[in-house]
Amino acid sequence: MRSRILLIFGVSAGFFVLALLTGPPSFDATDGAEFAVCGSELQIAHAPGYPLFLMMIRLFSVVFSPLYGHLRILNCFLGAAAAAIGTAAFRKAGYSFSAASVGIVLFLTSAPVLSQFNSLEIYPLAMVLVLLAIYLKDSVVSPYVSGMALFGGHPVSLLSASLFLSFKKNWPFLLFILVPATLYLYIPLRSGACRIAHYGHPHTLESLFSYFTMYSGRLNVPSFTRLATALGFIGIPALAVFTLLAAAGGRFRAKKDLPIIAAVLFLASYSLPDPAGQLWILLLPLSIRCTGGIQSLFKKTLPIKIGTIVVVAAAAVSGVVSADRTDDDIAMRWTTDVMSSLQPGSVYRPVAHDAFYAAYAQHTLGFRPDVVLSDSYGNYFEFSPPPPIPPEIGGRTVHISRAWNRAQDFSLQGLIFSPVRAAQESPDLDQMAIFRFCGESPDPMAMDIVAEAWMRRMIQEQDPALADSFYLKALEFSATPLTRSRIESIAENY
Repeated sequence: MRSRILLIFGVSAGFFVLALLTGPPSFDATDGAEFAVCGSELQIAHAPGYPLFLMMIRLFSVVFSPLYGHLRILNCFLGAAAAAIGTAAFRKAGYSFSAASVGIVLFLTSAPVLSQFNSLEIYPLAMVLVLLAIYLKDSVVSPYVSGMALFGGHPVSLLSASLFLSFKKNWPFLLFILVPATLYLYIPLRSGACRIAHYGHPHTLESLFSYFTMYSGRLNVPSFTRLATALGFIGIPALAVFTLLAAAGGRFRAKKDLPIIAAVLFLASYSLPDPAGQLWILLLPLSIRCTGGIQSLFKKTLPIKIGTIVVVAAAAVSGVVSADRTDDDIAMRWTTDVMSSLQPGSVYRPVAHDAFYAAYAQHTLGFRPDVVLSDSYGNYFEFSPPPPIPPEIGGRTVHISRAWNRAQDFSLQGLIFSPVRAAQESPDLDQMAIFRFCGESPDPMAMDIVAEAWMRRMIQEQDPALADSFYLKALEFSATPLTRSRIESIAENY
């Protein structure tokens, strides 16, 4: 018993250190900047809001600081908890301690999972809550913990509900599942006081419905290409090991294996800018099945047992290498270059994730306090005049992060669109940090930012030979089919 406790502690401590050391040197390109601002300031994040996660970030910002690097330690602690709780949860699924220990290592060191724990994302909390719900499935607190898994983390956790929901209790007792749903009262109660990230201050039934359904249009007919793109982020070595061990897992079991089918359909049907982020919803039930395969192989001869450990170790090493973010300062490079390009006292109107970066850069890092930030969607910043925004407001020059359809008023200058008649020197693109990036990131959105930068440089280059080389650079860094097709389309038109 003591040796098992020491092993669990060692795995938990090891994963904490692993998540800490493989993280990015600055904020990530996905939602980390948004969560850092929204959590430390108790603002409103994108739907469905993730109130529990924001409250946890708020506590960490008070104990440490609102800096991304300090807040990221929260997910490192969640990783340590996932290692311990996950081992117990896999054992609860009916497997031996040795098989469960190896199975949880396989899961946590897979590239899509580790790359969430070493950044500031909601998915680590969602994973821990699901694992805890599996472990406490038959306990007296099961309904409440199951409710936390469904409402305290990420809505995609619903796909794994058959792993932890138990209907052996009486119905009044099961109503405790709904208690954690009251966390979402945070949205209408807090939205009126938010001034940085507010998403339109949703507090009425109509505005709340609009807020919670903002991503409803992303469901599509299942596509093999969409699924293959997502699975590609697992990596061929790890995917081969998962497939081999899952095949050794024995016959189909509905409660354990239906979440695998549900996750595959979801990944094939849902359009995601970050297809790697939600792969955990497939890898978790798949890892439980793989744990059954590990246990089966452990019962065979010693060479087979050693071989099983070796292939899992190989998959783990492959996952750690693929999830390494130590070179990923892409979002910071892009943001620094953009903010330094803005004219003094100007208005900057970022679009989409650029709004997250600008909010973090100005409100947390103190970049460019002279610049007025404005969001075209009315989700961020109180100053949000309706589109089309003019080239000048109150004597202030307006810069936009995207203005492809405003050629008469705005032209691309460096990484941003500036008024056509603005008296501004052309930026020296050679001095921009984003063009000196030569590393890699497991985050497809980060790599697409580099691709976007090279594409914008290609458009402004007068030398055809250099423009062609920039086009190839853009394609080289692009990580998703959508970005590649966009680069090709813009290259044809320009």
